[in-house]
Amino acid sequence: MKITSSKLLALAIAGVAMPAMAQTTYVITASPEVIYEAGPFEIVGTSNEIGKILDKSRPVEPNSIPRPKFAIRTKNNKFIMSIGGKINPIIGYDLGNDLYNAPGGGVSFTTGNIPVPPQAGQKSAFFINPLNAYLDFTVVGLAGTSNEVTGYIKLATNHKSKGILLKRAYVTWRNATVGMTQTLFQDGLAVQPPTIDPEGPCGDIGATAYQLAYKSPSYSGFAWGAGIEMPTFYSSNGIYRGKDYRHEYGGISVTSEASQKAPDVPAFIEYAASDRNRIRLSGILRNFFYRDLITSKTRYLSAWGASLSGNFSFYKPLVFNFQAAYGKGIANYLQDISGRALSFTPKDSEPGKMKANPMMGLVFGASYNVTPKLQFNAVGSYSRIWEVGDYATVGDENGIAGNDNYRSAVYVAANCFYNITSYLQVGIEYLYGRRYTWNMGGANDNRIQTQFQFTF
Repeated sequence: MKITSSKLLALAIAGVAMPAMAQTTYVITASPEVIYEAGPFEIVGTSNEIGKILDKSRPVEPNSIPRPKFAIRTKNNKFIMSIGGKINPIIGYDLGNDLYNAPGGGVSFTTGNIPVPPQAGQKSAFFINPLNAYLDFTVVGLAGTSNEVTGYIKLATNHKSKGILLKRAYVTWRNATVGMTQTLFQDGLAVQPPTIDPEGPCGDIGATAYQLAYKSPSYSGFAWGAGIEMPTFYSSNGIYRGKDYRHEYGGISVTSEASQKAPDVPAFIEYAASDRNRIRLSGILRNFFYRDLITSKTRYLSAWGASLSGNFSFYKPLVFNFQAAYGKGIANYLQDISGRALSFTPKDSEPGKMKANPMMGLVFGASYNVTPKLQFNAVGSYSRIWEVGDYATVGDENGIAGNDNYRSAVYVAANCFYNITSYLQVGIEYLYGRRYTWNMGGANDNRIQTQFQFTF
């Protein structure tokens, strides 16, 4: 029955392709390892050309695992399918604060949610979190030809509940991508090194978007990309953070919702001398419509962001990464500020109008690969927002700083990963974070955690 279903899927993919267009046959220079054969189909290893085809189709983003260990294909590569995933229980201990049990906390070390001030009896916490797993599916039709088409789906937990969420769902054809994926404003190769913390550095650009985009091939190391996106208000890990704008101040609404009539527009240009030495300049134009309740008009407000990012290496086992992002109204795209209603706020000098607030994110990290099995990583990050003092909620009934009382944050991570086998990786990590508010001081948290990650 499985073989019959696969045949039907292969025929469907071939049927929707454009046969009138010229195709280039993919040249197999090394025979894949055949694990099992059934008629025209084979289960093969992915250590050579099959793996390269799959790599082109998979997302490049923080903490993503390598390609699956096996794939199903037809002998002519007109159809390839892989199923992969990970199971990654995390055990940890918070010291100095209880971010794990704080609102918006959990296994993701979101520095902007560190309780300020720390509460008596809640200055440490032990946790075991098994809710860090996913499955992904990659299907490639007409592999290695000019009409190669790919579908990718990722299903996962959100680290907080047992529910399964759709985190990625997109189609790629001729370098164009449409669907639900990471924002084009994000440089997936630069927002590294990997961390056990599912979220990563506070200043990283990381968000999920509904997207239509084009990424060019490399021309002597130069490449570019552009697209249109609709923000989803979900983090890169699929956690809903809430909208990044507000309409009221002091309990009075001076603006309200309006239909969004234009998408956000991201673009980038990059140069790569090699995989380990590259630089990218990214930008995004945000378009925001809202209703002015004072004059009963629908108004438009633009915002923008820019980022310089990349990787460099002077010694092969040691790789550095960096990112510096700044803009106005880009809270939804910055990890730590995402979900805080601070991108767009009412303009006090002109009631009924809104303004975009300035913010930034900085990241610098390093990875040292001692052996193919042993890796050490360190990363530091800083995020900051300006001009929102009056809109930073002071605190709740317990005297804890509100979610929007965010001025800046510092994030530091140091970890070590060891691959026991190609399927099992263990790791240990130290995290430090500090959150600064506008009028209630700051507080920090320390976390020590370990992982037991099984991938397939």
